Amino acid sequence: MNSSTERRDYYRINDTLGLSYVIIEDDGDTTSTGGDNWQTPVGELLADIDQQFNQASNTIWQENPTVAKALGLLNRKLTVIAAHALPQQQADTGSFDDTPVNISGSGVGFHCKEGFDAGVRLKLSLTLRPSNIRLDLTSSVTGCEQLSTMPDKPFWVRVIFDEGNEAAQEQLIQHIVQRQSAMIGKHNPLV
Repeated sequence: MNSSTERRDYYRINDTLGLSYVIIEDDGDTTSTGGDNWQTPVGELLADIDQQFNQASNTIWQENPTVAKALGLLNRKLTVIAAHALPQQQADTGSFDDTPVNISGSGVGFHCKEGFDAGVRLKLSLTLRPSNIRLDLTSSVTGCEQLSTMPDKPFWVRVIFDEGNEAAQEQLIQHIVQRQSAMIGKHNPLV
C-alpha cells in the first residue's frame, strides 16, 4: 500500500453488527430490500432511549469494560423482550442478522445478497454490539465486487456515509474507539 495515494480519515476495524438497508430512490423514497425498516412512534422512542444508553455506556466503558458489556447485554435482552411483547408493526428494535463488516467513521464494507452500481444511495440501519444501539445513516455505494467466498451473500459492498449523519457518525466513532481499546487490551494485558 502506497501511503501517498491512500489516506484514511478514521481508524477502520473489523466488527460484527446488525445491518439492514433500503435503497434510496432518486425522488427520496426508499425501497425495502435488506430487511424490515419501518419507523413507528414506539420505534422512535426506543431509538432515542438507545441513543441515550449508548452515550452512558460509552462513559462506563472507559472506566469498566466488563460492566459496560453487562449493561449492553441487559439492553439487548430487553430489546428481544420488546420485540416479542409488542405487536409486530411496532417492534422496530434493530433485530437484524449479525453481519461481519469492515467499518470506520466514514463508511462500511459488508457482504450482501445483491450487487449495486457505484453511486446508488442506501439508508443503512446499523445495530452496534453489544450495546444494541441502532444508528440510521444515509450512504452512497463506492464499489461492489462479486466474491465466491460466501455463496449466500456473494457481493462485497463498500459505502461512504453522506453528509448530514454527524450525530450517528459520532456514536459510531465512539463505538469503534471502544472496540479498538478492547482489542488492544486483549493483545496487551498490561495496557
